Amino acid sequence: MDFKKITFLISLILISFSSYSQDYKRKTERLLNKSEEALGQRDWPGAVRYMEEAISVEPQNHYLYLEKASLLYTINDLPKVLEALQKAFSIEENWPARYTDYYFILGKESFDKGKYEQAKRPLEIYEQRGYKDDYVRMSKIILKSIDFALSEIESYQENSNPVKSINSESIFRSIYFPFFTLYPSEFLYFTGQRVRNIEEGIYRAKISGTEFQKLEEVPVINSKENEGAAAISADGRVMVFTSCNRRDGFGSCDLYISYYEGDSWQKPVNLGEKVNTAAWESQPFLSSDGRFLLFSSNRRGGYGKRDLYYSLNINGEWSRAKNLGSKVNTFSDEISPFLKLSNDSLFFSSNGRVGMGGFDLYKTAWPLNVDSIENVGLPINTYNNELSFHEKFDGDRYWSRELDSDAKYPPAKVFFQKHEKTERINLVFGEVTDATTEKNIKARIQIYDLELDSLIQETYSNSNSGLYQVIIPKPSDYSFYVEAPGYLFTSRKLDVSEERTELNFKLKPIKENETVILNNIYFEFDSYELSEKSKNEINKIADFLINNPQVKIEIGGYTDLVGSKSYNKTLSQKRANAVYNSLLEFPEIEKDNISARGYGATSLPNGEYKKTVVFKIL
Repeated sequence: MDFKKITFLISLILISFSSYSQDYKRKTERLLNKSEEALGQRDWPGAVRYMEEAISVEPQNHYLYLEKASLLYTINDLPKVLEALQKAFSIEENWPARYTDYYFILGKESFDKGKYEQAKRPLEIYEQRGYKDDYVRMSKIILKSIDFALSEIESYQENSNPVKSINSESIFRSIYFPFFTLYPSEFLYFTGQRVRNIEEGIYRAKISGTEFQKLEEVPVINSKENEGAAAISADGRVMVFTSCNRRDGFGSCDLYISYYEGDSWQKPVNLGEKVNTAAWESQPFLSSDGRFLLFSSNRRGGYGKRDLYYSLNINGEWSRAKNLGSKVNTFSDEISPFLKLSNDSLFFSSNGRVGMGGFDLYKTAWPLNVDSIENVGLPINTYNNELSFHEKFDGDRYWSRELDSDAKYPPAKVFFQKHEKTERINLVFGEVTDATTEKNIKARIQIYDLELDSLIQETYSNSNSGLYQVIIPKPSDYSFYVEAPGYLFTSRKLDVSEERTELNFKLKPIKENETVILNNIYFEFDSYELSEKSKNEINKIADFLINNPQVKIEIGGYTDLVGSKSYNKTLSQKRANAVYNSLLEFPEIEKDNISARGYGATSLPNGEYKKTVVFKIL
């Protein structure tokens, strides 16, 4: 953290140079008086010139360098304040009590410049003499950080896996908050500040090596105000981003949401008062299914300056945001949360923990485990500010870092490093089309974990392309349900064992004699008793009938060729009856709208012979 960000500098003791005379030589006193007069007349160059002349008279007088530090701070020449304090400390470490805070400033600023050895001794002195609790607490953290940084540097070995950066300087002064989409196209979304433009916006590009390809501003999202720090769901349908000073905002910066329909992002909508406040909300992360939101806010009631918060999307509405708790949040700043696609690790940036300096990136187990929080170390973290982190599907890691600069707003770049993922992530993708016309369809896709008997994800296929994608957290048995207005729903059981699985769906229009094979109806072995795993399929049939009360269907039971004809006929009828009776438990369903029939060992509409259940439109 640079001087410009150290708010406690206002506590510096601005003194009259002659008030605390240290038996200066007469010439020195005259020059100090002239410096003070020039300062009073707002003649900054003159004040500095006379001060430097006084130092030339007594170059080994450490008091003069302390006075110079006060002068330089007064005229806002902050980078040179550190030089003056370093010189004073090199001459004499024992300063008067009124300069005690200067030890902290010298140590803190040296640490933030990566000068770890130089920072240590002033902070040790301040830890003993300091009387401001916040500074003493910070000194203790920095001293531990110095030990950590020196150990990290000593143990770090550069290898053949170099850190690279995206070449952006010719177009952007700063780029940060990188975020990649997945199938069907891998785009890098990022916040960019153009050269000669202080406003920020959201951009996207293909990346080839270290170069931008197909760079474009994201239309609709960007306005004349500042937009930035975007997060996108794994299916590419939902974007949450930060925008400041909009008319429909609740405070300085709010979170907004936009949905991708057809071939463009739709008009953004403020996430509302359950998420946004009159304070600052920014730097969101959206889970792969788009239902879990993490973000940073400086609202009241937190543990520090900026804390991490979360909100859940429940039945289409975002819940009231809650603080992520003291396991993660400190007395200082926590920003830029990122949850891995595997849902087992949370990354975030903080300047309130032991680290390399400024903002560092940290990793913890998810769900939260305070004992597992660790600094990710070199080469990602440095003494500069590491502001955000992203890990791609293939494991490669991207992060943004402010460059070492004394500018008011230091430029930032995106760095990356090849990295093999250590856990399995499963991507299921495909398209939804009309079975007759092959036209692409916008359809709702729900995924149920058969082991947990619960809905784990819901997404929609794109209305133009028909494409969809979902991240499946672990290999297991899942049931997929796909439905759209005017079509019969379809279901599929899928054993997700491959890293990438293509699963396409063809929906049949609702019309007479159309059939649907119920792939997720299960019976106990050689029985007509429905298994618990059938519950979701029964519910889907019921929903279809309730939403289409004019439709009449037949539940048809089928068997394979094993067993006698009469046995198979009886078993298939009983299984059809079991489904029929389960549907009649829904009071909204008219009895006259459904019937049941056992077909025995008869071929299915697709020509197969197997034990299953089919429903047909009558």
